[in-house]
Formats: sequence, C-alpha cells, structure tokens
Amino acid sequence: MQNHQQKVINRIFDAQDENGFWKLLPPKYKEQPEYLHYVPNFSASLWALILLADLKCDPDDDRVNASLEVMKDHFFDSTVGIYTLKEDHFPIPCLNGNMIYLDSYFNGKLEKRSLQALDFFHQYQRFDDGKYKTEKNQYCSNTSCYGKHSCYWGVVKLFKGISFIPKKERSEKIKDLLDRCIRFVLLHKVCYSSRRPDQIMIKKMDQLTFPNMYKSDFLEILWLLKREEVQSSELIPAIKLLKSKQKEDGTWHLERKVHNLITSIGVLDKPNPFITDRAREVIEYYG
Repeated sequence: MQNHQQKVINRIFDAQDENGFWKLLPPKYKEQPEYLHYVPNFSASLWALILLADLKCDPDDDRVNASLEVMKDHFFDSTVGIYTLKEDHFPIPCLNGNMIYLDSYFNGKLEKRSLQALDFFHQYQRFDDGKYKTEKNQYCSNTSCYGKHSCYWGVVKLFKGISFIPKKERSEKIKDLLDRCIRFVLLHKVCYSSRRPDQIMIKKMDQLTFPNMYKSDFLEILWLLKREEVQSSELIPAIKLLKSKQKEDGTWHLERKVHNLITSIGVLDKPNPFITDRAREVIEYYG
C-alpha cells in the first residue's frame, strides 16, 4: 500500500510546473482571474493539493509550500475575511472548508486568515433541513449554498477542515461550529434523507469514490466521524451500507471515478487500496 501510494504521489509532483503549480486556467477563463488555481476541475492546483493530502503526502514536503501560500493569497478576500471566488457562490463554504483542510494538514495549525474564515462561518453558516429554521441572513440570496436545505457538501467540507485542526488549537467557536456540522450529518444518518430515511439523500453519494473534492461519498463522512470519535446509533445504516459493499477478498471497489484528475488512482469496479484503507479504518473502529 505505501509503495503504491508513494508512486501516485510522485506522479502528481511530476505534473507540477517549474513554478510549483499544476494545470492553469484554460483560455476561456483568462478574463476571470478569480478561477486561477481552481479551474480546471479537478486538475488545477487546489485539487492537486487536496489529492496529495488525501493520499497522506508528507506534510513537510517543500514542493507544497509555495503553491499553497500563493493560493491562500489569491483566494483570500480581506474585506470579508474568507476565501472566495469573488461573487461566485459567495460565501462558498466548500472552498473555505477545503482551504482550512489544506492549511491544517500541511501546516499543522491554522494561520490568521483561516481562523478569520472560521469566525465568519461560525456566525453565518446555516444548517437548514428543507425549510429555513433560523432567521435569514444577508447570504440567503445564494440559494446554491443556503437554500431551504443548506448545501450538504458545504457543511461536510467545513467539518473536514475543522477535523484536521489539532484539538489543542480549537477555540470554543471552532468546537461549536464542529458540533453543529456533526449534528447536521447525524440528522441525515450520514447519507440518508431526513424525511425519507430509506432513500439516499444525494444521488451517487452512496457510491465509493476517491479522492473527495468538493463532493464526498458516505465513506469519507464516516471516516471523519471516526476521526472525531463520534458514537451514535444514527451511524448504523451507513455502517451497514459500507459492510455490504465489502468484497469476498476483504477489499472495497472504486464505484465512481473523479474525472480529469492529474493522475489515475484506480480502475472502476476493481479493488481500490485507498478506499479499502479508509473503509477498514471505519469498520475496525465501529465494529
């Protein structure tokens, strides 16, 4: 597993340009510089670094530092204190969750800008489930992220980012935001509709995939809950679903591919070492 993992990591770094970046904006986006390092999906520098982190790349690898610092400078909007794509999906919690994840993973603790972003989302992130439960704020015009049902991926990515902050570095606000993210996930039994508990909440989230970019699968969410040592009967249906997908040889297969990745991470409908490693962690913990 480790040798295969390192080979994939090496291939990713082989695709890095001389300035420390991966694929840059295609011509049609040249007049929209806010998408630099974000487009093309999923081979620009943001996604390359997420893939490296998901592969457990050495967080002290010097080849990461320059590109991550440039991205933080590029995406951070000091007027509001969060990472943005300007007006696109503002205030876009999934981007902020991913940036906090990268900052936490590669730096071991958060710098000021990521802490500011967490302060913002502690104040404004919504957790609505099919209707506005709390008083609307000025960001509810962004119905992609803050519609009657808050974007589940935005919540999950904030959860993921916070989960990689060392516990000793978590303020009371960060703990409170994490708790609200976890309660929202448990409300949906990880991947099920809260009103139709026998139905998968979002199409294809029950299909195992790797890596997890701005959309996750149910395994990544279970894995994050395991990281936070969450114990709840609400996890039982998702754990049963994961067990049902284990093959006779003890592995789990790649069921959904992420297209346009910098490098291949496995063959569809074949055993996948990265998914299997994550699934085993979950099963061993929850039993």
